[in-house]
Amino acid sequence: MRLKNILKDVETTKTYGYKNCNIKSITHVSKDVEKDGMFICLSGQNFDGNDYAMEAIKNGAKCIVTEVDKEILGVTTIVVKNIRLVMSIIAKNFFNRCVDDLKVIGIVGTSGKTTTSLIIAHILSQNDKNIGVIGTNGIFIGNIKISNKFTTPDPLDLHYIFFQMKSLGVKTVIMEVSAQAIALSKVYGINFDVCVFTNISNEHMDFFGSMEKYARCKMDFFDKKNMKECVVNIDDFYGRELAYKTNVPCISIGVLSPANSFAIEIDTTLDCLRFTANILDDIIPVKTRLVGDYNVYNILSALTVCKLLGVEESVLKSGVNNLEQIPGRLHVFEKNDKKVIVDFAHTPDSFEKTLSFVKRFASGKLITIFGCVGYSDQAKRIEMGKIASKYSDRIIITTDNRDRVPFDEIAKDVAIGIDKAFDYVENRKEAIEFGYNLLGSNDILCVLGKGAEDFQKIDGERIAYSDIDEVKRVLKI
Repeated sequence: MRLKNILKDVETTKTYGYKNCNIKSITHVSKDVEKDGMFICLSGQNFDGNDYAMEAIKNGAKCIVTEVDKEILGVTTIVVKNIRLVMSIIAKNFFNRCVDDLKVIGIVGTSGKTTTSLIIAHILSQNDKNIGVIGTNGIFIGNIKISNKFTTPDPLDLHYIFFQMKSLGVKTVIMEVSAQAIALSKVYGINFDVCVFTNISNEHMDFFGSMEKYARCKMDFFDKKNMKECVVNIDDFYGRELAYKTNVPCISIGVLSPANSFAIEIDTTLDCLRFTANILDDIIPVKTRLVGDYNVYNILSALTVCKLLGVEESVLKSGVNNLEQIPGRLHVFEKNDKKVIVDFAHTPDSFEKTLSFVKRFASGKLITIFGCVGYSDQAKRIEMGKIASKYSDRIIITTDNRDRVPFDEIAKDVAIGIDKAFDYVENRKEAIEFGYNLLGSNDILCVLGKGAEDFQKIDGERIAYSDIDEVKRVLKI
């Protein structure tokens, strides 16, 4: 693609050595630069892409995009103010603005993004089997699954995914939108048809520094420049404020508050969730294996989005009532009167919701296994220890994407909040085996933190690992 077309809508402060050359590839990783490629000098907390510009040129780059006002001889140099925002524009242009031809649904919030997106995809697939999904559990194009490193991919990857989806006949894409993605302008230039707001709770303080900044990032995204309409959980504190202040046409969902879509007659166990949903005056009786009080909100959001997209009431009913259990989300395994639950809960709020729910059905002991990610702060670790201690009869502290942070440092902080029997078992496989061997009849083992993730991040490496596989192994199922 010619450089002029790639730079459409890009505001430049300076250009040096400009030539409307043909660009064959774009990357922000210098070692991945190809002949006649473009290199974007992206910078992060621990690196500066400008330090790798010469390596990129050596590898064949003929155009450099940077925030540094400095001419680089022999190549076209494009100077911009906001490199991350520009990268999103460039990525969209390079992949023929394919996203504009797709119907895109965004899911925003601390918890519930993956479940809500997969419920929407399942319901929509009743009419169209070729639905696209982008999120924590992977990238799905119909029945094709591709691993995903980030909840919301970087723009060059993201728009390539849109390009591939359109090429394969996808018309509708549901994607999780993380707060970091919003802050880093990863989704800039995408005009969402509908966005869902699930909830906000304490998370990612390492990145945002304060709860106020984290919440404001998500809430400010709900603007008419980013989306056509939105579905908002008004039982959430921030959701109520958002529904009141947003300039986007807003449909509310709730259980405790009067809302456009709501649920009554809620009855849930560890095996089944039943309730009656009123979705913009369509009455939908729900019976599903997606258990937990919070799944009422996820289902209400999903049904409302699908209703807004024109899905008929009969399809809403059939779609929601034949849902399969979502891997790693309150995923219950049972054998010989022993239950093991795998769940993605990894924040204080999700710990509270998951463990308080499971405790209601524990006629025997509740044993909880969890760790904290390396970037977590001490306050979060202590709080998660407190919540686990509040509901559990015994706790096993293990590793969970500790990265380069020593396990002992994380475990020591978690232990501050615990006031009952606990064990340290660093190896997560061994922790699950140990926890299972402690189970008696009617006891429950909760394995929290990773859900359907298929890796452990340790010492800078992604190592293949799955809680679900390990639980199946110890249960011999």
